Amino acid sequence: MKTFIKSIACALALTSTVAFAHPTKEEKAASNTRPVAVFESSAYVTNDAQIKVAIKKNKAEKVFLTLKDAQGDVLYKQTVGKNEMNYSAKFNINELADGVYNLEIEAGENRVVKQLNVVSKKIEIERKVTVQ
Repeated sequence: MKTFIKSIACALALTSTVAFAHPTKEEKAASNTRPVAVFESSAYVTNDAQIKVAIKKNKAEKVFLTLKDAQGDVLYKQTVGKNEMNYSAKFNINELADGVYNLEIEAGENRVVKQLNVVSKKIEIERKVTVQ
């Protein structure tokens, strides 16, 4: 009889522990949500030799914008202030040589690197010489 009561007591203690070990609705909701990105960004090269950049921030944090060449040399650096929630800019790249450039956008631990290919249009002039 004593072993039976001990078995029931152990089973009751074990089931109550398991019953209360389930996560609450709040804990489930918190574990299913992704962290919110600090910013959203887009960047592209236009036909008229410009880089267009747009940044929309979701948090009031500083964002650092850096343009680097293929060797990692910094060509341009810009800081977007905490209170500037939307930022857009155009960069003239007429003087840049053709090649691959990286645009790095950083805020806190979040970092996005966009690879931009700069290719200039070749202008061909057709000449005809006639001799009379």
